[in-house]
Amino acid sequence: MRKVIIVDDNHLSVEGIYKNIDWKSLNSEVAYMFYDSQSVIDAVKSANIDLIISDIEMPIISGLEMSKQILKFNPNIKIILISAFDKFEYAREAIRVGVYDYIEKPIDYNYLSTIINNAFVQLEKEKRNRKILNESRPLMISKFFSELIHLNTDEAKYNLSKYPDYLNIDLNSKYFLTLNFKITNSKTLKNDLGIEKYHISLIDLGDHIKSAFSKFQLYHLLIERDDIITIIGGNYPNGNYLLNKVHDILNSFMEHYKSDIFELNIGIGSVIDSFWNMKISYDNSCKALEYNFFFPQKNIFDIHDIVRKNNVNNSVYLYAKEDKLIQLIYKKDLNSIKNWIQDFYEEILINCNNKYLIFNNIYSILSNVLKLLYNMSINTNDIENIIVNTYSNLSTICNSSEIINWLFDIFKIICNRLDESIKNQHEYLCNNVITYIQDNYSKKDLSLNEIALYVNVSPAYLSALFKKQIGENISAIITNIRIENACKLLENTNLSLKEISEKVGYVNQYYFSSYFKKKMNKNPSIYRQGI
Repeated sequence: MRKVIIVDDNHLSVEGIYKNIDWKSLNSEVAYMFYDSQSVIDAVKSANIDLIISDIEMPIISGLEMSKQILKFNPNIKIILISAFDKFEYAREAIRVGVYDYIEKPIDYNYLSTIINNAFVQLEKEKRNRKILNESRPLMISKFFSELIHLNTDEAKYNLSKYPDYLNIDLNSKYFLTLNFKITNSKTLKNDLGIEKYHISLIDLGDHIKSAFSKFQLYHLLIERDDIITIIGGNYPNGNYLLNKVHDILNSFMEHYKSDIFELNIGIGSVIDSFWNMKISYDNSCKALEYNFFFPQKNIFDIHDIVRKNNVNNSVYLYAKEDKLIQLIYKKDLNSIKNWIQDFYEEILINCNNKYLIFNNIYSILSNVLKLLYNMSINTNDIENIIVNTYSNLSTICNSSEIINWLFDIFKIICNRLDESIKNQHEYLCNNVITYIQDNYSKKDLSLNEIALYVNVSPAYLSALFKKQIGENISAIITNIRIENACKLLENTNLSLKEISEKVGYVNQYYFSSYFKKKMNKNPSIYRQGI
């Protein structure tokens, strides 16, 4: 049964409402009748009240002010305000405060009864919606953390700061950390197991991870595609304490969790001291996982280790040296490339204290060279496969000679691929030139400049390249194509020499006859007679 409070400083008004409403038919009862606002405020703090019917103008604390205080304490209570004055500002303020409805005196009790019933219907609807909302709370929490790791600090604070209290998320930890458990064989598993069994197994893995980490003051597990992201926080003397604790748990987890299904890599993000910086830790956990390429024999990758290694005398790249390598590759100067590799290797030996760090530096050089080939639309799949295969078996490389020879072999392949590509490009360009001439030989002003503009190179470059590639000058090709088409016209038409000369691009028939005789060893008329 619904509980109702009636309040008005006029005793007769309170009595009138109490006696003229059929409370039983509304499945409600009047729990209290008060004549001042403070009594109502005190009552709602100790009793479960559903509805308050109040006069708007009362001494000391007005009905509006009382509504503000009560709704701040319990926003689910419905309040109906009554006033003897028809003032629009009252109604507007009542709506702004959040009261359910506003009516005027003298009271129409039938109308008031309808408003009360509507308020109870709204209460029931809100109760049902709150139940749905509470049932969906786990989803809301997951959505909260998903947005947290993808929004930068300011965006996270702006969009999410009101949610932790509502969702009962404890933000009082001093240090926070994100872990990323990546399923590296997810594509194969989805094909072998099917989607349903794959995700059931993924949830089972999540339960094992939860069991390992759930003792932290803050803990949440989030499944995003093929990653299980774990967000943890705690009050520890410093960030390293939290980091060491995580390493201990992870080592124990990897030792005891034996799966015949999942192949796992784990990225450890940076320790942060602000909850709203979680994106930084998450991004670094993803970055740490990228180092699986360099160390495929490992399963746990800590961004802190990677940063420390990269900060130890690791600035060995001189852009001039990289530029020199690119020049040597263009020239296909293999002897100089081998010398460059030797110099480069000696330099990184001084700055890097282990084989894996050396290969990190080598990979940077290879990435820049492969990017050059990619920008030239040269297929590098086989080269990339060679690199990946080597980086997957770094433990088999035992000495510096093997590294130098391997790198030299890579650059030899790159030189050959570049040479093949340049030849193909030159051949394509020259074929384009010949096609253009075949389509435009009838133009009297067809020239090297026009053709160079069409293929988008300089006239001098085109002239030299065409001569080298085809063995003849462009002007000779133009003449050959014109005379070849003139022969067809002489053989198959009755056109005059003047008409033919114009059709094949000569200014007059005398120039035409001269070029024809040079090419065919006879003038056009004799050629036609001999057909």
